[in-house]
Amino acid sequence: MPLRSDWSTRACTIARGIDVVGDPWTLLILREAFAGALRFDEFAARTGISDKALSARLKDAVSAGLIERVEITDGPRPRAEYRLTESGADALPILHAFALWADKHAPHSERGALGINCRTCGARATSADVCLSCGNRLTAENTRWTRPGEWDGAQVDLLGVQQP
Repeated sequence: MPLRSDWSTRACTIARGIDVVGDPWTLLILREAFAGALRFDEFAARTGISDKALSARLKDAVSAGLIERVEITDGPRPRAEYRLTESGADALPILHAFALWADKHAPHSERGALGINCRTCGARATSADVCLSCGNRLTAENTRWTRPGEWDGAQVDLLGVQQP
């Protein structure tokens, strides 16, 4: 449910990008997809979004090509999983840049910052897309987040499982 005008045909690159990922729920859905969420109930529990809003945002994200809906039929009843597409995976630097900006300009006094760590060399990233320590591009496959707050500092290998 867009709360604004359609900016998809604007000449401005930033406006067109906002049209795709500018909704706050979309960014949180992408965050959780990177952290390994696949099922509707996982997205709902991790974001706190209502079922109606989540359903609409997942539909929008599928239409925008950020995630794909995959039907799973190997159980007693069919279910769906939502997986990042190449376009969705390419949004990782947006999340990193947003987190780095927020940690600097809107810090949480008690919870701390999102740790963005390069799994290749172990260094904490200070850039959104490249590890300045080893020079590798930060991708979902080689990035680990240490998530503050409600995640109690859990380490999450992106597109993987929570680490101790």
